[in-house]
Amino acid sequence: MTSIFVEETGRTFRVNAGFDLSSNTELSLIFCKPGGTSVTKTSADGVVIGSIAVTDDDLGALTANQYVEYPVESGLFTSADAGQWAVQLLYTNTGVSPTDSLYGSIAYFEVLERCDT
Repeated sequence: MTSIFVEETGRTFRVNAGFDLSSNTELSLIFCKPGGTSVTKTSADGVVIGSIAVTDDDLGALTANQYVEYPVESGLFTSADAGQWAVQLLYTNTGVSPTDSLYGSIAYFEVLERCDT
């Protein structure tokens, strides 16, 4: 996703990890706002493993179990935070010792103002 509008909800946000995520105990997406603060969304917020191979308009071909999906919730992208954002996947597996904490690549996207704001 290269851009999204402020207050937009319901769109599926995809992030490619490029490695198998099926052994996770937690999946998180860390959204970094233009002002330097961040918001973390987890499995409890709807972050899930993409379980089938798909072709994404922005990311291309995605392999099952190697990407995550998140349905954008109300209030995440506000007009106060319009601008360039970043997102990074955090994969956690507490079933091994030591715990696996793996970060995906950082992806950048724009949060755009709407014409009625």
